[in-house]
Amino acid sequence: MGTPTKEAFEALTEDINKKGGVLGRQLELIVEDDKSNPTNAVIAATKLVRDRNVAILTGPTITDSGMAMIPVCEQEKTPFLVIGPVVSTLKKWTFIIGPGDTRSAQHFLEYAVKNMGGKRLALIHGTDNYGATAARVLSKEINRYPEASIVIEEKFELSDTNMVPQMTKIKAANPDVLMIYGAGTTGSVIAKNYKQLGMTTPVLGSSGMSIPEFAKMSGSIAEEHKWIMLGSNILAGEKYPESHPFRKVLYDPLKQALKRKFGQSKEPGVFHAGPFDGMRILVEALKQAGTDDRAALRDALEKVRIPDGFVGGFECTPEDHQGAKKDPFIPLIIKNGEWFPKEEF
Repeated sequence: MGTPTKEAFEALTEDINKKGGVLGRQLELIVEDDKSNPTNAVIAATKLVRDRNVAILTGPTITDSGMAMIPVCEQEKTPFLVIGPVVSTLKKWTFIIGPGDTRSAQHFLEYAVKNMGGKRLALIHGTDNYGATAARVLSKEINRYPEASIVIEEKFELSDTNMVPQMTKIKAANPDVLMIYGAGTTGSVIAKNYKQLGMTTPVLGSSGMSIPEFAKMSGSIAEEHKWIMLGSNILAGEKYPESHPFRKVLYDPLKQALKRKFGQSKEPGVFHAGPFDGMRILVEALKQAGTDDRAALRDALEKVRIPDGFVGGFECTPEDHQGAKKDPFIPLIIKNGEWFPKEEF
């Protein structure tokens, strides 16, 4: 995740600077590698804020690092534009792009019930923060749908390589829809066991499964049984017509910046998307503030209004620093090993 995130920030910074920068000045990108370790993330954030005197921090790619960085930014009064899936209460200096795990899980359940007609739902999820948060939201939100219920809930560890015991119980419960809330690699284990057990239950997968690796590892099973995954439309970017607003405003500008920086073989991926949204927000905040003063940037981030983005629009207020007011993920399916939007254009 970290490598494409870094690539996107580098390509977009270079692209903006070649066009004159912002406020007549060049952007300077300073990158630190937390090595997916929250302790390293705290050290890096402290260094950037105190020693390098940065105007704003952005990143990281994983939840635990992001959560660890928040107290540093709050204490040092430095704007923090978070691109990773962080769940946080309102903080003065922290702004989170995307809908957050709660709104994503709400949309996920709504799709299972309303679009797939699920009444007897099964849930299998990871024990990590991503899966556990979703499970809590789903167990609460199911009360909004009196016609539906979660008849069985099973868990898995991210290291599990065999989920036959959990899947056997789910098969016996005979649900209308199987909801999988996990990452692509664990989703592939579930897919293998699903086929081994001869299951035919309709499946809805979370955005964590909507990555290229899942299509490569388990695309044939998902295609055969018409699995649906809610995920980013960047996965199916080339399937949209060139005249589509998504191509013109988001996908093609990102694609072109990446190719200019890294060559024609470089293609946009899921983890390039968040940085693209983040850079648009950051540049707009600089323009509105008219300066790179930290306090002015913080205030500007509450006024930035971007109606579209790969992970949703951005509209923060003094009362709500979760940028996207609704989950933008769309239903995706796999055909011939490739991602396609389920709905027609």
